Amino acid sequence: MIQEIDISKLKVHPKNVRKAYNNIDELADSIKAQGILQNLTVVPDPDEDGCYLVVIGNRRLTAAKKAGLKTAPCYVADMDEKDQASTMLLENMQRDDLTIYEQAQGFQMVLDLGETVEGLCKKTGLSKTTINRRLNIAKLDQNLLSEKENDGEFQLQLKDLYELEKVKDIEKRNEILSKATDSNDLAWRARNAVLEAKREDAKKKIIKMAEKAGIEKAPDQASSEIYTGKWETVKTYSLDEDIPEKIEVECGEKDKIYYLAYYREVKIIRKTKKVKKEKTPEELKRDEKDSRKKKIKAIAKNMAASRREFILNIISGKIDTPKDTDDLQLRLWDVMRKSSSFVSNSGFTGFIAGKDSYNCTPEEKESAEETIEKLSVVEQELIASCNALKDSEFTDWQGNYKKETGETFKELYAVLKKFGYSYNSDEEQKIVEGTHELYFYDEEENNK
Repeated sequence: MIQEIDISKLKVHPKNVRKAYNNIDELADSIKAQGILQNLTVVPDPDEDGCYLVVIGNRRLTAAKKAGLKTAPCYVADMDEKDQASTMLLENMQRDDLTIYEQAQGFQMVLDLGETVEGLCKKTGLSKTTINRRLNIAKLDQNLLSEKENDGEFQLQLKDLYELEKVKDIEKRNEILSKATDSNDLAWRARNAVLEAKREDAKKKIIKMAEKAGIEKAPDQASSEIYTGKWETVKTYSLDEDIPEKIEVECGEKDKIYYLAYYREVKIIRKTKKVKKEKTPEELKRDEKDSRKKKIKAIAKNMAASRREFILNIISGKIDTPKDTDDLQLRLWDVMRKSSSFVSNSGFTGFIAGKDSYNCTPEEKESAEETIEKLSVVEQELIASCNALKDSEFTDWQGNYKKETGETFKELYAVLKKFGYSYNSDEEQKIVEGTHELYFYDEEENNK
């Protein structure tokens, strides 16, 4: 039975997942002119006799109050708390404009009231995977999530939030959400965190095998001395490749070997045999320059690998291409123009395959060619720019920062940022900007 109830006795339901309404003024004008055409569904307010909580029609109630109506047509239903929450969630979902934050809150609230995932599947028609994804979003810092969603420039998207699911640690997810500058950057940081977790796992396994083989951890100073000539590398295990079943190294019986975790690798190293001849100050200075240049090259190598991973994500569709591609094409062409490297088709094949084209199998070449044929102009220019800069060095022969090279790299990273890319560390940014302490600034020589 439908009955007219005083507006003053009707309350917006406290468990309504929708926190904001669109076009209320427009609806209020319509209600003022025609009245409420569809009744509200309400339940008695357990905390205040004679009052009611609106289960269906909270938006109409808000507009009716604004329109100045005195009463509203209502159907008084008999529902427990769980049914009320489920009904409001479903009713709002049918409007298809709940925010990500509201959806996550709604699903979690209904489950907290005793509903099951299977029950939600039947009521909503959504898959178990979709519902679990919403529940994973509900585990995030909700204040932080709401802040990002309300930031118009951030443009938060569900598909990018789903990337966070692959990060196992909740605190790490919130850290990524907090640091991300936009939705694409969020997805990139999440994918990078997953890769880093895999590398960390691989590192632990390789180290465990090394220790089982009687290989000790290298002294702490070995990390900074690895390119000084004091150590030589016996074998290198990449953390991005398949883990070996066991550590196998060949060395003399008297050689003491160690393991050293270094960037994306675990190296098996040993001390270089001492040479009796003492080095001159000039030779020591030259060795210091060479050591720093090698360290910069090692960091640059990891940066190149990171750029490749990012561009492959663009090509595969995991990262959206910005709308203003004309500007990006011009900027990328400028990067290629400033580089002295030749852009070839074999370079494209090698980039896609992750190895020099002459080392690719026929199957790998065929697969790469199929991908290349589908590339957009921007994607081609991204690959060409990275290939063009592949052999560029950040230092000159003296170990000084090469400003022209740095400026070209800055332009490339400015384009990648449009896709959501960010440096993996402050160290990488300092390498590009020329502020890293590894650069060898020889004031006497520079002032000549």
